[in-house]
Amino acid sequence: MQGDVMRVAVIGRTGRGDWGHAIDELWQDLDVAEVVAAADENEAGLAAAAERHGLADGATFRDWQAMLTAVKPAIVAICPRNLDCHAEMAIAAAEAGAKGIFMEKPFVRTPAEADAVIAACTKANAKLAIAFVNRHAASYGMARDLIEAGRIGQVLEIRARGKEDQRGGGEDLWVLGSHVLDLMADIGGEPKWCQATVTRQGQLITKADAAEGPEGVGLIAGDAITAMFGLADGPVGSFASVRDAGLKQPAFGLTVAGSKGAIHIRPDHVPQAWLREAPLWRTDKEFPWKPIGPGGIETDPPEAADRAAARVGWGRRAALDLIDAILNDREPETGMYAGRTVVEMTAAIYASALGGNRITWPLVERVNPLA
Repeated sequence: MQGDVMRVAVIGRTGRGDWGHAIDELWQDLDVAEVVAAADENEAGLAAAAERHGLADGATFRDWQAMLTAVKPAIVAICPRNLDCHAEMAIAAAEAGAKGIFMEKPFVRTPAEADAVIAACTKANAKLAIAFVNRHAASYGMARDLIEAGRIGQVLEIRARGKEDQRGGGEDLWVLGSHVLDLMADIGGEPKWCQATVTRQGQLITKADAAEGPEGVGLIAGDAITAMFGLADGPVGSFASVRDAGLKQPAFGLTVAGSKGAIHIRPDHVPQAWLREAPLWRTDKEFPWKPIGPGGIETDPPEAADRAAARVGWGRRAALDLIDAILNDREPETGMYAGRTVVEMTAAIYASALGGNRITWPLVERVNPLA
């Protein structure tokens, strides 16, 4: 397969998750991949996809399963934002012989679904990548290098927050928190335990507070979440989200606090990462936050950047990483095991909040704790 152009089939669901963050368009302008087929149950959505990719009638399908059978693509891009179809589509793609699967984030709804997808992909030796595109930004890689080189000293804690708008609490945890939980585990190591509190209107939640969340995530609850994680590499990680926090600039992102300095990462922004060359608690003089660019720490003020274009670039790097993983038989950078970790962290938050106790890994319960 070395040197071949990968044949990509894309799946959307207009009106039910659509095409995610334009996941189908990440393959355009790549010399090593070509979109050869598209599926969408919505006629208008399918026509629009055909026009975007220059597809003839015989390469468009209202039934995504029929497309997998007829086309037998090397890569399947599962584009809808809604999670309720992710596991079924990924398992079917692996069983149909796809060598690679690229999926919009979050991964799936429960640890059990994650287990099933991983089993199917392992059996078929299919590589699966998730669109945690912030991990593929060059500035994030540079920030990680600075952390690993000891530039901020010993990593003491990792503080993460959601967007904390009208979605604060349960929806924020799923839809946006998945980004920062993934970054937290990537920097601090796999979670070992979780202790969490989830409240609704100031009262601890019960299963009676659960309601179906948006985008097919399943049952969610709470308008305020505070969670702590013990991470394998030593630091403690925290995640918090409060509904309608009233922040003019959302704190969405995470801060890595070290003994000598700190790094703040803002997902989907340019610059994405910033360095403070002093501990967060030092107040005796000004310590400016310096932007971290692809080449390292920058001294000049950052120029205005096209965030949307930058995000597309990160997504294309993720797509290329999947292709390289297929060719070299390795796990993608943001692969299915990383996706399962985020799903487990989400489930552990609710399990701890409902039980009032610390949850440890490996998680025994594999279903949504609110069910």
